[in-house]
Amino acid sequence: MLKALDNDTATVWLIGKNETWDVPVSSLAVVDVFKTGDNYDDKICNKCYRLLPVNSYAKNQSNKVTKILRRPSCLDCRTDIDKRPPKTKQAREAEKQRPKRGTAFRCPICDKRCIVGVTARIVADHNHHTGNIRDFICDSCNTGLGRFKNGKDCLKNAMEYL
Repeated sequence: MLKALDNDTATVWLIGKNETWDVPVSSLAVVDVFKTGDNYDDKICNKCYRLLPVNSYAKNQSNKVTKILRRPSCLDCRTDIDKRPPKTKQAREAEKQRPKRGTAFRCPICDKRCIVGVTARIVADHNHHTGNIRDFICDSCNTGLGRFKNGKDCLKNAMEYL
């Protein structure tokens, strides 16, 4: 958000930091936010709200229209989000316990029953602060935990909201 103080200075609200800065108007540029993202040269990070070149975002998946879809958070923010990857030795041991493709599986979080690799993807969930593997869960629950910031008050807030 931008508020002009005079012809030379403006107050800019930094969304990601919930701060305001007084900056010279000459240092500002107009950005059409609807012309940012995977189909354009620049993208806005959903965590720090910086406008960065699309190659500042990790590839996430592919589709027929845009060819490559990138993560919504920039590489700097992804490092903060991901914290610690699973411990390598523990991950190798967990892979030995991974439910086999085509077998029945029940997710310990949502209780959904599925056929591994056919009706749902199964992932090894890990603690992002310690790197310890917790268990195998369905991909939907893994995504949900990530969206609830892996343990911050977001999940508690959602429960209170419901």
